[in-house]
Amino acid sequence: MKFKNISILSIFAFILMNTSSVFAQQDEKAQKILDQMSDFYINLSAFSADIHQEAISTNEGLIGDMNIKALISGNKYRMELEGQVIYSDTKTVYRFDQEMEEVTIEEADTEGDLASSPAEIYQLYKKNFKYLYTGNEGGLDIIDLSPEKDSDINFFRIRMFIKPSTHELVKWEMYEKGNLMKYVYTVSNFKKNISVTEKDFMFDTASHPDVEVVDLR
Repeated sequence: MKFKNISILSIFAFILMNTSSVFAQQDEKAQKILDQMSDFYINLSAFSADIHQEAISTNEGLIGDMNIKALISGNKYRMELEGQVIYSDTKTVYRFDQEMEEVTIEEADTEGDLASSPAEIYQLYKKNFKYLYTGNEGGLDIIDLSPEKDSDINFFRIRMFIKPSTHELVKWEMYEKGNLMKYVYTVSNFKKNISVTEKDFMFDTASHPDVEVVDLR
């Protein structure tokens, strides 16, 4: 069964999650791995990737999945979901509903967190998080991130799977508070330093004359 949009930003909204875990101090090995991962993505001019999202219930198992195509350059992005494309040029966000033939235009969030760009995931750990290296599985380094305990959102852990040879984040898991749901995101078809233009991150209303425009700016 397919499921539509746990919101697109739920894919990347880790900055808001709650935790019941407390570590006495930051893990130096985990920090080194995370720093290498962050530097790798910061130094890319642009990249694209396919992301497979799964929603897994503790009681029922897999209850839905969704495929996403991502194009990212700095804090600019384009996310293609099932029936929807979201563009951001850092100033404006365009949400194009292909089924409704409607595009909603809003000012972009500029707060510098994951609401402003999914690319912030690669620097997520640098503030408001505890992190711990938990081992290597299938050749991937595993690091658990737990937000500071003052947060009150419904997730208590982010588990990151990082490829040591390239420093790529190839999978992450979000664990819902109460252990009722787990959301798994697996990256494939990763392409780095690809050629992009400014138009890749904007919805061209002139090229879609039949699309209804809802401008909320």
